[in-house]
Amino acid sequence: MLTGIITIIAYLLMAVLIYRKVLSALVALPIMAVALAIIGGVPANDILNEIIGKGALKLSTTYTTTMFGSILAELLNRLGIAKSIVKVVAEFAGDNRFFLGLVLTLVTALLFSTLGGLGAVIMVGTIILPILLSLGITNKTAGALFLFGISLGGMFNIVGWQMYMDVLNIPKDQIINFVSHFAFVSLSLIIVFLTIELKDKKNILYALVSFLIIGCAFLGIHTIKNNMLFQTANSQSAPTILHTSIEAFSVLLCLLIPYAVFRASSKKTDLPFLVYLTPLVALCLVLFFQWPFIPAFLAGIAYAVLGSWRSDSVKILNQSIIEGITTVVPVVVLMIGIGMLITAVQHPSFAQSITPLLQHCIPRSELQYIVAFTFLAPLALYRGPLSIWGMGSGIVSLMQKALILSGPAIMGMLMSVGQIQGICDPTNTHNIWIASYLGTNTQALLRKTLPYAWAAVILGLTLACSLGYLNK
Repeated sequence: MLTGIITIIAYLLMAVLIYRKVLSALVALPIMAVALAIIGGVPANDILNEIIGKGALKLSTTYTTTMFGSILAELLNRLGIAKSIVKVVAEFAGDNRFFLGLVLTLVTALLFSTLGGLGAVIMVGTIILPILLSLGITNKTAGALFLFGISLGGMFNIVGWQMYMDVLNIPKDQIINFVSHFAFVSLSLIIVFLTIELKDKKNILYALVSFLIIGCAFLGIHTIKNNMLFQTANSQSAPTILHTSIEAFSVLLCLLIPYAVFRASSKKTDLPFLVYLTPLVALCLVLFFQWPFIPAFLAGIAYAVLGSWRSDSVKILNQSIIEGITTVVPVVVLMIGIGMLITAVQHPSFAQSITPLLQHCIPRSELQYIVAFTFLAPLALYRGPLSIWGMGSGIVSLMQKALILSGPAIMGMLMSVGQIQGICDPTNTHNIWIASYLGTNTQALLRKTLPYAWAAVILGLTLACSLGYLNK
């Protein structure tokens, strides 16, 4: 018990240092890993070989996946595909404030299912935010919609899925099952937000129509999921479907090669409509055809390059590879620290000393699960104890190892409470940029978004219980 109390003190101290910017998470996590190992009485040889040596490589699959995802995101940026998608959608969406606001939020979500980082936020935000403001939508409402779109898209960012798979050792299908439900919950809250913020009674009708559309979409996806596409991982037809999809995509690439030759000979530099589908390529290959993440990203890269071929395509691809990997170096370093922290808390010497304390503190019933994590949701801020991208990675690994909560229950909790961190955190670089660009401040955006983000937390936790995750 004493070890557990000292561990909590160490966690709080490190959280304060991160909050006060004395240490960054990049430095704090490796220090925390070694400190916890010492507190838990881990032998020096194990600290050197297991925690530092092997721990640094624990999430190697995740940060390799992150690199390929970043290359695809950089390619979308350099080819101008992301900007073109926003402009085309804005032109065809009309001038109805409700529907244009909703459509642009969905476009933001689509783009950020692939994009990531402050550069992408600036690139997309400088197009979307002025369009929203031109319709008479207030700066705070526009900023909130943009943040909601980024968060919604982040749910479908398969780089994040790999993180959950590695940390919690859960299959991809369980993540897809939760995300496919939670996304509709979040989208419903966005519709409610628009209806309230635009202060126009006719928007109630638009909201009802929107609810009807997303309800039909949900039922359609749910039907597909219960048939074959989402069940291929556990069915005998999985190898056949995967093999067929590989053949089909190979044929598509073979057709794109002569198309690329035609574009080169004609010296075309425009973006054909087919490349607008690029953000969906990798996601659909993973969702529907069970492709591994890295091959899916490579498929998206090949599709984008061949579909938009021009004289400098090879140069753009080379630049995207270099800049894409460079961009995620801080994230890779963060994951190295997370891997060390996970290895430290899972070491038998430490786990035995902290597990008794966790068994008394962690909620077990569905009501306790919902109430406790609803009130504890702010602990996801500043890469705290409920953030998988920070100190929480160690705690949740220990909870699962001690059989206190199942991997799916922890995943549902982290995705739910992560809404507050992803949308509301005033220290997020994208929150700071959005507030500055709109001439407001992060606290104003916090007040505007917090009620809806917290509602998403409650609904997400309730969803996890309804899916039976606490009983797994």
